Amino acid sequence: DAFFTGPIGISQMAEAAGLSTNHLLRTFRQVFHQTPYQYITARRLERARALLLSSEQSVTEICLEVGFESLGSFSWLFRRTFGLSPQAYRAQKNSGPQLGDSEEAERQREPYTG
Repeated sequence: DAFFTGPIGISQMAEAAGLSTNHLLRTFRQVFHQTPYQYITARRLERARALLLSSEQSVTEICLEVGFESLGSFSWLFRRTFGLSPQAYRAQKNSGPQLGDSEEAERQREPYTG
């Protein structure tokens, strides 16, 4: 987990854990319900999401910082995971109240008439 942004292979993980590659894959999947690759990808996407909201770095810089080698792959995975492109996600989250927020706030102010 500490090295999720760098290039790491399953054989390196297995060696660090003192396990065979197959045993590591089997055990990791039993414990985390996903493969090491899926886990690392999810960590990278979560870190990218946080950086999109907290930094002024470009999407390309964030992509490379979190360990993706391809901007296209990163953007596709980000959209698939979060429903928006990285640029659209940043723009939506940084633009203040979202569509429907005022309607929800208004509904909460109305007295309950049950």
